[in-house]
Amino acid sequence: MSEVTPGLALREAVPADAAALSRVHRESWRTTYAGILSLAVIEREAGRKSEESWRRWLENSDRASATMVAERPGTGIVGFSFCGNARAPVERLEAEIYALYVLQEEQRKGIGRELVRASARHFVRHGHFGFYLWVLKANRARLFYDALGGQPVAEKTESLGGHPFGEIAYAWHDLTGLIGSP
Repeated sequence: MSEVTPGLALREAVPADAAALSRVHRESWRTTYAGILSLAVIEREAGRKSEESWRRWLENSDRASATMVAERPGTGIVGFSFCGNARAPVERLEAEIYALYVLQEEQRKGIGRELVRASARHFVRHGHFGFYLWVLKANRARLFYDALGGQPVAEKTESLGGHPFGEIAYAWHDLTGLIGSP
C-alpha cells in the first residue's frame, strides 16, 4: 500500500473489496453519464458489475490484470482503475485501462491521476511500455486524459441501449513521464 496524498492510499484490490468496487462503479456511472446516456442505459450498465461479479473477477484474475483502488481511512474506496492486456491492440499497444472511476465528490483531488500512474507502473512491471483507454466522445473526462498527456489515436462507434455513441482511444506510447511525474 502506498500513500499518494494525505489520507489517501493506493493498493491492489482484494476479493473483500467487491462490494465497495460495485458501489463506486454504480455511483460513478450515474454521475458521469447523466445527460450523456439515457437513464435506462445508465441503470442497466451501472448494475452490470455486481458485488458477486467483482468478487469472482478478483478471486480468479491473472497477474496480467489488476484492479487498483484509492482508499481513504474511514471513508473506504473512493476510486479504482481496472487494467490489463489489451482486448484488441490499438496502435500496436498491448495494454489497456478498461475502466477508471472516481466518485464525483473525490474528483479534482489527484486521485484519477494516481490511479492512471499506478496502472502504468503495473504495465511496466509486466513488460508493456504503452497503453490506451477508450472514452465516450461526450465525456468531459477527455480533458483529464489530455492533461495527462494522452493522445487521441482512434475512434469507433458503439451502441448502448440501441443508441450509437462515439468513443475515442487515448494512448500513451512512452510511460516514462507518466510514471516519473510528481
